[in-house]
Amino acid sequence: MKFKVSVPATSANVGPGFDMMGLAFDMFNRFTFETGGDGLSITGCEAQFAKAETNLVYKTLEKTLQSYGRPVPAMNIHFDTDLPLCSGLGSSSTCIVAGIMAANQIGGLNFDKGEILRIASLIEGHPDNVAPAILGGFVAAIIENDFVYWHEYSISDKLSFYALMPDVRVSTEEARRILPKSYSLSDCIYNLSRVPLLVEGLEKADEQLIRAGCKDRLHQSYRLSLIPEGDKVFNYVKESDNAITTYVSGAGPTIVAIVVNDDDSFGKEIADYCDTLSLNWRVRKMHVNHRGASLKIIRP
Repeated sequence: MKFKVSVPATSANVGPGFDMMGLAFDMFNRFTFETGGDGLSITGCEAQFAKAETNLVYKTLEKTLQSYGRPVPAMNIHFDTDLPLCSGLGSSSTCIVAGIMAANQIGGLNFDKGEILRIASLIEGHPDNVAPAILGGFVAAIIENDFVYWHEYSISDKLSFYALMPDVRVSTEEARRILPKSYSLSDCIYNLSRVPLLVEGLEKADEQLIRAGCKDRLHQSYRLSLIPEGDKVFNYVKESDNAITTYVSGAGPTIVAIVVNDDDSFGKEIADYCDTLSLNWRVRKMHVNHRGASLKIIRP
């Protein structure tokens, strides 16, 4: 059997939606699975991840098959990745989702998307990345008592998103460790009150609502301190006439800018600005992916 799983990049938090909101974008990690042969072969990834014990895709696949009493066959897994590691664009979530979907196909487990989401959320610890990766679109999700509640919101096709990706890595563990252990009531209210404004703003491409709704007091200022030159880029985008606003994607270091009725002016502007900085910043224009993860059979 040979098949390919494609999983989109995701951007979690989206301003005030800390640990519960996420967007799927048209960047993809693709994984080709071919069963048979002798043992395990993993190709196309960094050497440190080409082993069973260090490869998140294989570990997820193996755990899922074993949990449901299915044998783990010999196989080759080939990576074709578009997402930088530790970038804040859900690279680990793509691996988890791909591993579960592959186990579902190999083991004949007949999972629906809801079950794939439940398993992925339990492995990941929270559903803000895996939900949009599986379902596509703009999703809010929570996990409670091992059950995932989720809702996909409408989002205007007038919006474009720019991923501003510095050539550095920020580990999720470090980005978690820098956050406060507790927050003030005023900071919590600040974020909660902005979530419905942002949801409405993204649906209608309302610049005022997006700009007001995308603000945050729970994680962005802390995580910006881990991103070299991040505060410069963040502030530059906020002052640009060609962009609505910006936010830290996931744990960072990627910063996402939101643009309405884009004519590529912002892309040229921000690329020119990033060229003046010390770090190498990759700029990529993105749109929302509404399909989510997919599996294509190459050979039964």
